[in-house]
Amino acid sequence: MLLTPQRLLKISSNSHLANLWYLIATVTLTVCNQPQEIPAIYHYAMRTKHLHELPSVDLYQKVLSTVDRFHNIRDTGKDPHYTPYPDEAFQTTEKFRESILKTCALSGLPKAINSLMILKDTTPYNLRRHDNEATNRAPIKSFEEYQAVQKRGREFWDGVYTKVSHRIINQMASSYPDLWQYAIRDVYSDLLSYCGVLSHEETSVIVISCLIPQDVNPQLKGHLKGALNSGVDVEILRESRRLAMEISEWCGVKWRREVASI
Repeated sequence: MLLTPQRLLKISSNSHLANLWYLIATVTLTVCNQPQEIPAIYHYAMRTKHLHELPSVDLYQKVLSTVDRFHNIRDTGKDPHYTPYPDEAFQTTEKFRESILKTCALSGLPKAINSLMILKDTTPYNLRRHDNEATNRAPIKSFEEYQAVQKRGREFWDGVYTKVSHRIINQMASSYPDLWQYAIRDVYSDLLSYCGVLSHEETSVIVISCLIPQDVNPQLKGHLKGALNSGVDVEILRESRRLAMEISEWCGVKWRREVASI
């Protein structure tokens, strides 16, 4: 495993990222195509957040035992309703799911599918979604609803790019008109700007964490500035960048140029 006891202890003990470290780690591992590490992140976070256990080497061993137990449930079907966590942990689990979903627009659907499937297999029955039709994003039933979603997406876009918004739109549209239409209609409007699970600030951190392993400084610079515009604390941004870089390095990522910073 990439995530040794010492590494998990280190990343989970960052006081600036108490409610973000596990989401940053999850999306960075997704982008780096290391989804097999997500169960350890998930159960470590659930135990510290909802069972109030302290990060430690002993906790790491408990986490591995929990991961093994859910693998056994998956493989044998025995004791399918076993859960160590209370029902109120559902919202934390939703944040894991939503964070991975938002990586679709940034690193591709296949990686997001793999991470979500692995997360599902290690999620207790009481914290899963059991109605396949019950999506967070309600189906659009009228043109007015469609317009409202598109307006939300454009506001999110403008909040990120502010003064240079129109210039970037023109650049994208001139390279291929369908690129801009896809970006605003499907990526920003329907996916990124939805804040029913993650706040705009959390989404900003997720986006930055996804961009860091990919060596795409133009986009990273824009979203770092956009996160500041969204009200994300500069120290949180710096620590998020540092954590995503550290995890990326564990995954073997090497950058061709210095990673953009604030």
